[in-house]
Amino acid sequence: MTRLIGTSLVDIGEAARLVHEGGLIAYPTDTVYGLGCNPFDADAVDRLVKAKERVKGSLPVLVSSLAEAERIGEINEVAAALASKFWPGPLTLVVRMRSNLPATVTGGSQLVGLRIPNHETARTLIQESGGAIVGTSANISGRQSLTTAWDVLRELEGRIDLVLDGGPTPLARESTVLRVLGGELTVLREVAISRDDILKALP
Repeated sequence: MTRLIGTSLVDIGEAARLVHEGGLIAYPTDTVYGLGCNPFDADAVDRLVKAKERVKGSLPVLVSSLAEAERIGEINEVAAALASKFWPGPLTLVVRMRSNLPATVTGGSQLVGLRIPNHETARTLIQESGGAIVGTSANISGRQSLTTAWDVLRELEGRIDLVLDGGPTPLARESTVLRVLGGELTVLREVAISRDDILKALP
């Protein structure tokens, strides 16, 4: 049975404990509701992929700080400039991996998608969970991303342990995803932030 709770510090602490114990939770972000677990726990990640019915692809990781992002991935000068402009916010930077993450998170590549969400509850949860959490959308793969806790509960009831109800998400659309390899930039998904805004922010 999936429980629905609020976003008090006690509630966030309970969710973070579940993450540390290998559980699956859904939580509000600035974009859409996220489905999360410990990104370094291969068993938890496998369970998340099954809950989401994900067949292929990588899973983004939300982090609490730039220092945590640099621990997990290679944040070069270009990525750092974009992070300083758009983080916290709806830009996911796909960079080379520095930490050993399960292949399910990276899609079997040497790359990882990183983001700091512009949402206080999400950032507090991430910090309490150890500084990083899987941040894929909380929905069955192929279906529409969800923006309320009740929609998440209806879709993932019995598949995950807990949903944090933080009300409707502010942006109600997914992050833009940008791959940064050296000086080469590739927009993989253009949603919340436009390609033009990214270009204007480059050094």
